[in-house]
Amino acid sequence: MDASRRRVYASGMNTRLLQVALASLLTAFSTSGAVRAEILIYDLSFNRTGPAVNAPDLEGGYLLVDENSATVTSLIILNDPVTYLPYYTSGLLTANYMEMIEEGSNTEFAVIYSMSGGSDADNLGFQILGKTSRTEVGGGSSLKIARKLRGYMLTSSAESSTTTDSTTSSTTDTTGSSTTTETSSFSYGFASSSKVTAQLDSGLTKEVNNERLDAAGALKKLETELKNRGIGPEATPSPSPTPAS
Repeated sequence: MDASRRRVYASGMNTRLLQVALASLLTAFSTSGAVRAEILIYDLSFNRTGPAVNAPDLEGGYLLVDENSATVTSLIILNDPVTYLPYYTSGLLTANYMEMIEEGSNTEFAVIYSMSGGSDADNLGFQILGKTSRTEVGGGSSLKIARKLRGYMLTSSAESSTTTDSTTSSTTDTTGSSTTTETSSFSYGFASSSKVTAQLDSGLTKEVNNERLDAAGALKKLETELKNRGIGPEATPSPSPTPAS
C-alpha cells in the first residue's frame, strides 16, 4: 500500500473512531440525564382498632413516595366533626421510606415509617410494610416495589384552650374610653389507633412518571384529583364548644 493510500485509510479510520466515540458519549449523556421514574402513589384505607378518645374520622387518602429522597408525604381525608363534610390535610403524616432483606429467605420488603406527628398531631407512630416485586411504574421504568403495605397508625394530640384579649378605644370631644373583649378558643384532644392498608395506585403512578413530575408536581396533581371529587383543604377548623367547668 503506497503512502497516499495509507493516509486515506488512516484518515477514514480516525473518522469512524471519532463517530463511534461521539455516539457513545451522546448515549451516556442521554442516559445519565434521563429522568428516572421514582414517584409511587398509594391509596390509603384505615380501619379503627382498639380504644379511642375523640378519634378523628379517617376516610382514606394518598401516600406519595419519592424513592429518590426516601421521603413520604400524605394527603389524608377526614370528616369535619361539625359539618360532616370531607376535607384533606397534609399536616397529619410525613414519613420515611426504606427497603430491607429478611434474614434467611432473602425476601425484600419495603417499609414506610414515622415516629413524629405533623402540624395536625402532637404524637404519631406509623409503620406499614410489604413484600416487593418488579412492577411497571411508567416513565419507561420497572422497579422492585411493594404493591401493598399493611400496618398500624397510632396518633394523639393534647386538648388546648387559649384566651385572647382585644381592646377597642373610642374618643369624644371631652372623654376617651376603651373596652376590652375576651375571646376564648378551645380544641378537644384526641387519641386513636387504626389498621392501615396502602395499595399501589398503578394508574396515577404511571401518569405522574410518564409526565416526568417531581414530588411537588405529583402532590399538586393529587390535590386536583381530590378537588375534582369535591374534597378540598380544611380552610378554617370548625370551632369546638368550650366544655362546662
